[in-house]
Amino acid sequence: MIPGFVRVSVTGEQCERFLNLCRGRDMELRKIIRTGEKEFHVTLKVKDFWKISPLRRKTGVHIHILRKKGLVFWLLAANRHKLILAGLLTMVCVLIFLSGRLWNIHIEGNIMNPTPELLKFLEKEGIHYGMSKKKIRCTSLGEAMRRKYPDITWVSAKLSGTQLIFEIREGTTPPEEQTEETFCSLFSEVEGTVEKIITRRGTPLVKEGDSVEKGQELVSGILNITDDSQQVVRYEYVHADADIYIRHNVSYYDTFSLDLKKKVPDGKARRFFFLQIGNLRLDLSPGVRKNEERLIREYPARVTENFILPVLAGTVTVQKYALQKETLTEQAAKKQAVQRLYNYEEKLIQKGVQISENNVKIEINYQDCVSRGTLNVIEKTGREAPTEKKAQPKERTPEDG
Repeated sequence: MIPGFVRVSVTGEQCERFLNLCRGRDMELRKIIRTGEKEFHVTLKVKDFWKISPLRRKTGVHIHILRKKGLVFWLLAANRHKLILAGLLTMVCVLIFLSGRLWNIHIEGNIMNPTPELLKFLEKEGIHYGMSKKKIRCTSLGEAMRRKYPDITWVSAKLSGTQLIFEIREGTTPPEEQTEETFCSLFSEVEGTVEKIITRRGTPLVKEGDSVEKGQELVSGILNITDDSQQVVRYEYVHADADIYIRHNVSYYDTFSLDLKKKVPDGKARRFFFLQIGNLRLDLSPGVRKNEERLIREYPARVTENFILPVLAGTVTVQKYALQKETLTEQAAKKQAVQRLYNYEEKLIQKGVQISENNVKIEINYQDCVSRGTLNVIEKTGREAPTEKKAQPKERTPEDG
């Protein structure tokens, strides 16, 4: 069966007879429209179009092709443009080839193990972009990943199209069996007052409200095992574990000059392009000069989520500037000092330090702005250090009572 349709115009005295003869020979006629007293427009299948010549001669009508549609006509046109046909066939073959290759690796659910590290592991396992999907063994990859990373408790690997997808669940690493090397006590890293202490393992040596010195032992890794009469019969050693918070003061000092040099743009910014292929770089920007700032924007050739070609394009924006002297007013200087103090406090907060009280004063001293004082903070402490072992108590005898 030849696919395709032909839209024709039928004109003559016996148009209706021509259409009836076509129906009588089981030809499929579609979209019959009378466009004049002696004219019809009708659509036929290609296989029926080749059969109408005897009927046309018999009825004396004239047939004019208005429109052709279908694969057969496309092939006939392509035959006259063999290069186009060859290009299309080549493209189809390339698409079929590429669909059988791996072009993206997607990893989800990983928190403790970064994606770049897992990609390097897969590369060592022989997984790389462009390889045949038939060579990938998903079950083996999942087992190898669990062996390499103990904190990964579950892995699902599957192929979806040209993508290899890993779904990961992470848990805590099983605790190691305690040895003499893991026994330790906790010591203070700062001088201050115990604000809060929660002991999970070990013997607490301080309580809330106690003053402690830097280096003082806070939680011992020695457990006293007693009998019914509360007499110590032996010592056991553990890896001390506790949350200990110490309130103490942190000294703060900061100074900067009121005389500043401000960068003022001098002229219009210029933009240059560069292209890098592997280690070969074509850069149209001039060399680095004095009193110039550069802004570089890079656009890597990212094919898929984690597949990047060794091709890099980008722009370099060069802006000349002049240094202009400026003297801060007292109000502006104090505002800047407050901002610098705020930035310092933010760094402490990011480390888990709680700021309880701010006792910092800001003063203008000649041509300088000086900030000095203390911050009262609550900080978690507990430096681990080996536990000093004690001699076990002597075994009691009946004579000891």
